[in-house]
Amino acid sequence: MKKRFISLILCLLLPCLLALPLPGLGETDKLPITSLDRLSQPGIIIATGISSPTDTLLVRDYPNAQVIPYTDIFLAYMDVAKGRVDACVSARREMEFAIARGVTGVRLLDENYVPNRVAVGVSPVSSIPSLLERLNAFIAEKKSDGTLDDMYNRWVIQEDDTMPAIPEAEHPAFTLRVGTTGTVMPYTYFAGSELTGYDIELARRFAVWLGARLELQTYDFGGIIAAAESGRIDCIMSNLFYSEEKAQIIPFSDFLIEVEMTAMVRDDGQSGDGAASPGGESDPRSFLGGIRSGIEKTFIREGRWRLFVQGMGTTLAIALPSILLGTLLGFLLVLLCRRGNPLFNGIVRVSAWLVHGTPMVVLLMILYYILFASAAFSGSVVSVIGFSLTLGLSVFRLLRMGIEAVDAGQHEAALALGFSDTGSFLRLILPQAIPHVIPAYRGELIQLLKATSVVGYIAVQDLTKMGDLIRSRTYDAFFPLIAVTVIYFLLEGLIRILLKWLARRFSPKDRKAKDILKGIRLSEQE
Repeated sequence: MKKRFISLILCLLLPCLLALPLPGLGETDKLPITSLDRLSQPGIIIATGISSPTDTLLVRDYPNAQVIPYTDIFLAYMDVAKGRVDACVSARREMEFAIARGVTGVRLLDENYVPNRVAVGVSPVSSIPSLLERLNAFIAEKKSDGTLDDMYNRWVIQEDDTMPAIPEAEHPAFTLRVGTTGTVMPYTYFAGSELTGYDIELARRFAVWLGARLELQTYDFGGIIAAAESGRIDCIMSNLFYSEEKAQIIPFSDFLIEVEMTAMVRDDGQSGDGAASPGGESDPRSFLGGIRSGIEKTFIREGRWRLFVQGMGTTLAIALPSILLGTLLGFLLVLLCRRGNPLFNGIVRVSAWLVHGTPMVVLLMILYYILFASAAFSGSVVSVIGFSLTLGLSVFRLLRMGIEAVDAGQHEAALALGFSDTGSFLRLILPQAIPHVIPAYRGELIQLLKATSVVGYIAVQDLTKMGDLIRSRTYDAFFPLIAVTVIYFLLEGLIRILLKWLARRFSPKDRKAKDILKGIRLSEQE
């Protein structure tokens, strides 16, 4: 017993010991990064946004450095502050907003890198006739009358986040579906539960000019190009940088603005923790002040708690139908394949091999951007289809294992007593098989609930996505992530309670004596 306890302690401590830095290992003679030239030092790690064409330029200009594209640029800011990466090359104005709103331990270099040009990405299969030509005519008109300059001055220079009153088209002839991210301040972000920013105003003005009804859809940068390519959206307005590689996939409009790029590096003279200072806005030196500030920014300011509620509702709206439909699908597959039909069994085996061998996020993107690209299914519907299919094949496998655990002689005895083949299966075999699989079934449901966190890739604003949106506004990772974690724990507990009740319904061992004897007492009374 003592040896087992020591072995357990060593297993727990081993990862911590391996994570400790060893003297003399991994140390380099890197000079402090005071200019862009210092990025050419061997061993330098440079972060950049996945949507930026700067990654190829950085590889060309700094061949000794390792360039890492980030889907979430805020995480790159934190990694710079913590020293995980040496620099982050991104838009100067966005990084200035981040520093002004709570990112500490970093600073910006004075000199600029190669500027990026911002344009609107257009779907090559949009249903709106001559959309690119119309968009370019709109941009030319708004440049000539000074509207674009006024928008840039208000949103980017003056930091005025007041959305002007823009009337909607009176008799819309089209529906303009605009894809955006909602995470790039001041271009596209959430104020409360409403999308706002430079690009959102641009989308509203273009919809009115076009005579169309506006429909905004939020995507991650990793999926927004695919959405335009497949025709899910008509155009992308999300501070989208032009690149020749992207232009080979979707056409771009005339350029809107040119964005200054620079490098964010660690400032060793500050706290260097990459998050808002412990005291936040209330008291930078007070732990309790930091807690109050974090709660106020994450939940109370702009009514952001509503985003958590909305995200939780979306997660449940995906998870619950998926659980119901997936379970029913698993039962149906068991009935179809129960007698060894070679056709059905072959189809199920191949389907299980394909579905279970594909990562969930990849499966959802294949369904959304390829298989159902031309269908009018929303991201939520596609998510339910994907999760139902995955769970259904898992339930099929579990029930087959549970059925095999029931002695075959019981089926023969039921037939001898006059039960039909289907009746003996449904009334005798299946009720005995279910208790064997409920623990594994509970694990499958919990995994499904956790897997819903990836649906943001297909334009679904679930709980995790809402946490990302709030984090992009507060520039603080702690409270949004903790809130999302706690909510997932509560949802997981709800599933466990429901399955525990279900287990008592089917397992005689967990049922109360009065419930087991209920039928016998009724018979005695008769």
